[in-house]
Amino acid sequence: MENRVVNKGQTPRAITWRCKALAAIALLALSGCASPGGYYGPGAGHFDTVVVDAGHGGSDSGARPRSGSNEEVLTLDTARRLAVILRRNGFKVVETRTSDYFIPLGARSEASNRRSSCIFVSVHYNWARRQGAHGIETFYYGIRSKRLAANVQRETLKAYSTIDRGIKERGFYVLRTNRRPAILCELGFVSNAAENQKIQNPATRQRLAERIAAGIIAERNGRQP
Repeated sequence: MENRVVNKGQTPRAITWRCKALAAIALLALSGCASPGGYYGPGAGHFDTVVVDAGHGGSDSGARPRSGSNEEVLTLDTARRLAVILRRNGFKVVETRTSDYFIPLGARSEASNRRSSCIFVSVHYNWARRQGAHGIETFYYGIRSKRLAANVQRETLKAYSTIDRGIKERGFYVLRTNRRPAILCELGFVSNAAENQKIQNPATRQRLAERIAAGIIAERNGRQP
């Protein structure tokens, strides 16, 4: 016969339900669902190098804005500002392009694949047929990149007043072919008149670069979003 120890004042049925409740709580804690904000994965781990990728360039002008510079110009300007800030904070920085020329997608992801101890950050601006579309979003691919995406998304939302479109897992080429933690930042819609006006302002791009850097530093420090 199985030996059972029953707490004073509790029936075996009460103990059974209590055990089930405790087991459910433990399972939630292990899965990360018990913590506010959800589970963001193990993080990018140690890194001292950031590959900064300015989207588009050369024959690929990227998104055409309501007015002002095309996406290729805006991404390069933002990426170069980001590179300066990261170097000041002790990072090694590799820039996939430093002027207006075209870089194949494979060469962009290879810039981080051939290095260890690094992450990959691709800078973009968004476009949509619906002129009212606006907001900032960050894409990632794979669990090691999720927390990095969340940290950068949280910080970039502080750059200017817009909506949070969240972090999303997508198989974009530069993300799915990357063997390092990698994210792609969409920093606002140049197809939206009000948002484009902000993005065309160099001061806004400087703030965006500063906030992306803040998110990267938070990830290096192991901060939970």
